[in-house]
Amino acid sequence: MLERREVVVDAELDSALGRGTVRAAIRIAAPPSRVYAAMTNCETALTFVPHLRECVVIDRDPQGRFEVISHVSDVGWFMPTSRYMFRADYDPPRSVEFRHVAGDFRENEGRWDLIPVDAGRATLVTYRVRVVPTIPVPQWAVRGILKRELPKLLQALRDHCEAAGP
Repeated sequence: MLERREVVVDAELDSALGRGTVRAAIRIAAPPSRVYAAMTNCETALTFVPHLRECVVIDRDPQGRFEVISHVSDVGWFMPTSRYMFRADYDPPRSVEFRHVAGDFRENEGRWDLIPVDAGRATLVTYRVRVVPTIPVPQWAVRGILKRELPKLLQALRDHCEAAGP
């Protein structure tokens, strides 16, 4: 599937508890350093992340090991605008681990891993996240967001990184 440029998504939803865990993967024809640079830059993220309306670095480690970031996203008419802060811990260009700090989630934690493939000319990006919103979210909305929006995000990351050139 990944060789055919598809996004692989596996979601576990617990409707009784209103939470979900998602794992996804995509292959990007760009080196991990380029993918990592796109993922960890607020200004760049605003150009390709669907529904992201604001990205602001609130705090930054002088050595670049972590940032605290504020996001505002607007998925659409059926969901309220989300405002949240998270701490991103960096291991360039291999991984980004994030966890909830404040905002519209009780839990929002996960990890991006960037694995070099094709002698480092391409990257296998894996993503996993566990999300528990503070407000009740209808299961149809959660399913729709996971099935539509996560692949859109990963495809947009791929398109951005591959358009940047060799």
